[in-house]
Amino acid sequence: MINRSTQKFHIPFRLLKGPHMLRTPSHLNSFASIALCTALSSIFLGCTGHGKVDLPKDTPEVQAGANLATSSLAVASEKQNAGEPSAGAVVASANGSTAASSGKSASTNTPVVAASAELVTRVSGQVNSGKQGQASFKVAGHISKTLVQVGEKVRQGQVLAALDDVDAQLRLKLSQNQKEQAKIALEQARKDMQREEQLKKEGATTQSNLERMTNALANAQIAFAQAQIALQQAEKSAADTKLTAAFDGVVSRRLKVEGEYVAVGAPVFEVASMSELEVSLRVPENLIKKVKPGEKVTLSIPSLGKDTQAKILRIVPVIQENSRTFEVIGRVQGALPGEIIPGQFVEAQL
Repeated sequence: MINRSTQKFHIPFRLLKGPHMLRTPSHLNSFASIALCTALSSIFLGCTGHGKVDLPKDTPEVQAGANLATSSLAVASEKQNAGEPSAGAVVASANGSTAASSGKSASTNTPVVAASAELVTRVSGQVNSGKQGQASFKVAGHISKTLVQVGEKVRQGQVLAALDDVDAQLRLKLSQNQKEQAKIALEQARKDMQREEQLKKEGATTQSNLERMTNALANAQIAFAQAQIALQQAEKSAADTKLTAAFDGVVSRRLKVEGEYVAVGAPVFEVASMSELEVSLRVPENLIKKVKPGEKVTLSIPSLGKDTQAKILRIVPVIQENSRTFEVIGRVQGALPGEIIPGQFVEAQL
């Protein structure tokens, strides 16, 4: 038991002898039992700093146990000086809460280890083009030629393919002729109107004739305007037989070949911009709180063995049912020219 006034730990000698003697599987004698108990008690109390052992000194058993305890404490001290945790340190660490509840402070000899690690989470995704679209004809027809190949860089307005434009050119010529006819008719109607007005001043014609000439001039003006519109439509149809790039980029896919008939709006090429790259990340719903628009994340590109940065643009507020993830869109910053391309696999650190 412990004497509170002297902080000594007393083990009644009677507990170490007689019927209460410590027994082991090999039934050690009293001498070995007393020595073992003395050693264990001394190691525990000596390492934790709670007190010291007070045993009778008049028996050889106790003296042997003290010698064993002294030897054990010496070994423990050497291990502690070498950086190895002692038994007292382990016990103090495991029973830290008990010591705190009892109001006693830990011994200065007891090492306290505090460790903290920030959890780094990686999510995967891929690089996408910020501006990507399909190039298609606005008129129907047969493709007469294609002028670019997959992987070729194109400029805005560059011709990618052309349709057979024989019919379009014929309609254009017809519209041009109709416009000329309407122009001639309009000029004649104006002359007739001027002549009729002069005759009316001289009293050589009637009011009804003047009104008829006025209506004829108005009809000629309308016909000429319609001829102009028809010509503009024919010119546009002829121009639409050529497929041009809507923006600078790279031809990523070809969907039609020469000689094939295409309907209005049928895609022929896919073009992707290389100057505006985005990244699409799949973030689990339990980690979405770590992602906020405007923040920057580090992107790792395994195929290149390089890292870059991306700025979070938006979070798509829909959970994918199959993967239980959110789609997070970011803009690639500090892109590596000519190296990062759409479709590459990336990893982001959250």
